[in-house]
Order: sequence, then C-alpha cells, then structure tokens
Amino acid sequence: VNMTSKERLAAYIAGEKVDRRPNLTIVGSAVCRYADGGAGMTVETYCKDYSKMAEAAAVAARDMKLDFIQIASDLLREAEGYGTTINWFADKLPSAKKYALDDISEVEGLHTLKTREIPRLYDLVEAAKSALSDPDVDPMVLAVGPMTVAGNIRGVQDFLVDMFDEPELCGQLLEIVTGTTLDFIDCLAEAGVKYAYVADPVASLVSPTVYEEMLWPLHKKIFARMAERGIAGRLHMCGNTTGILPYSSVCGAKIVDVDHMVDFSKALDIAGGNCILNGNIDPVADVYTCEASHTKEAILAVAEKAAGRRAMFMPGCELPTDTATANILAIHEALKEIGG
Repeated sequence: VNMTSKERLAAYIAGEKVDRRPNLTIVGSAVCRYADGGAGMTVETYCKDYSKMAEAAAVAARDMKLDFIQIASDLLREAEGYGTTINWFADKLPSAKKYALDDISEVEGLHTLKTREIPRLYDLVEAAKSALSDPDVDPMVLAVGPMTVAGNIRGVQDFLVDMFDEPELCGQLLEIVTGTTLDFIDCLAEAGVKYAYVADPVASLVSPTVYEEMLWPLHKKIFARMAERGIAGRLHMCGNTTGILPYSSVCGAKIVDVDHMVDFSKALDIAGGNCILNGNIDPVADVYTCEASHTKEAILAVAEKAAGRRAMFMPGCELPTDTATANILAIHEALKEIGG
C-alpha cells in the first residue's frame, strides 16, 4: 500500500503498520534551492520571509521525499525577541551579534513574552497555517528549547558558567523563556498544527545531573503542553546525549532524535521503548562529503543496529545548506529498502 506522508507519520507514531518508516531528516537551509521555482533564495531570506520558507519547504518535502514540511530556520527567533541582535548571511545561518544580557543579574528586568510580541516567532505560526493546506504532508514546526534560547540571550559560554555561579538566576531565565514556548505551542494548536519539534542543542552540553535538575522539568512541561493540545512532540538534541537519555527519553516527547556520537543500539536499550528514537548517521561524513551510495549504506547500517526495534533513521543533525539532493534522496532509498 502506498501511504501519503500524513498517513505514514500518524500511523508510525500511533504504533500502526506502515509501508516504510517516516523520513524526518532535518534538511535545514537545504530547502533554499527550491525557492522561486528553483531559482533559490539566500539563507537570510529563508530566515526572514516565512511565506517563501514555507513554500520552499513544501517543495523540498516532495523532491527530497521527506514526511514533514519543515517549518523552521535559525535558532535565534526567540532570543531576538528578548533583545539579542543578529548578524545575517547569504550562505549560512545567522549568528548573534550582541547578546541581550551582559550579566545574568539583568534577568530581573525580563518577563515572559507572548509569541505575538516576537515578530519572527509569530511568523512560524503564519508559515504553519499556510503549510496546513497541503493535502499530503503535514507541517512540523520548530520551537527552540529553553537552554538554547537562554544561551542565545546570555551567550552560551557565559550562561554555562552562570549555571554554576548563579543557578537561581539561570533557573529564572529558563522559566521565563519556557513561558514563551508554552504560549507558542498554544498558538500552533489553535492554528491546527499536529507536530512540533524542540531543538535544544545547548542542553547536550550540561551534565546529566544538571539536565535532570534544571532542564528535564522544563522539557517535561513543554511536551506535556503539546500532548494536552493534541500535538505530537519531538525532541532534537545534537551531541553526545547518552548520559541524558535516561531522562530525555521519558520527557514526554513521542520522538527523540539521537546524534551520530551516540551508540544507537545502546541508546535504544536506555530508551526502552518509552519513545521512538530517530537517528543517527553523521550529517557531514555520511551525507555531505560522501557519495550517495555511502549515505544509503550508512542508513542501512543504523537499521541493523536497531535490530527490528521501533526506531526511525536519519542524520543525527541538520544538513549543510549545499548538501547534494542525490545524497538526501539516498536516505529515502534506504528507508524504502528497510520498509515498515
């Protein structure tokens, strides 16, 4: 039976039979090539023009054989709302120019912002609305996780030091930004969104103890809100998250992405079926810098490690902008071979 992407993703998450595992590869700014009828757009436009981004993402879903319309761009939308300024580039993702907080004590002057108060964050709600009209593929919308938003407000290195020196103030900042994410989830639910993913790469830099004490409660709160609002949640953390997995695998996310530094078989043992693990070939060595045939072999090798357990297969992190389409399609070829 040939299923649509909508049917395939809903069925797999529900534990029902599928023709093949859903392909949730985060192609990132590789969607830029599809803008304006294939003329392409700059990465800056992809970050700033939500309708072009959504349009390109819908074309990418079909052309790259993805099972979601990726409504996302950079990880700075939330932090920008709180006052971080940004450097924009034509050919790579933006970076912070000046962080909103020079000192963690300045958190006292912040309060939780609503999604509508952050123009580029509200853009994602609008982009999702337009993508929801697609008959075959559902949008999946990016929310940046609390640790990463906080890092982008204060500066990652400084915030990691602050976590030791001023844990209470750091906790306050994390709570404030989580409030924005909860409001964002409500906005997405009101628009009719069924899938959202939380990217919290900076959270992989803390110890399992710090994760358990400071971040796990917030991740649980975020995914509980999604569940309450009928949204299936996915947690994306790059890096070596093996030590954190005992917690993140039971944070309420239906799907937890695992990066290539993690032993996939061991990760499946740790998760114990509490969520669907998704990963974990190397986005650079196994997709970007190699032949398409190698990409296919790499996905098949991860499937071997899963040894029949419930899991999805993809690169462990976002693909570089100019990744070859043939290599991205090799992921689909492997998934067809693996089947349901």
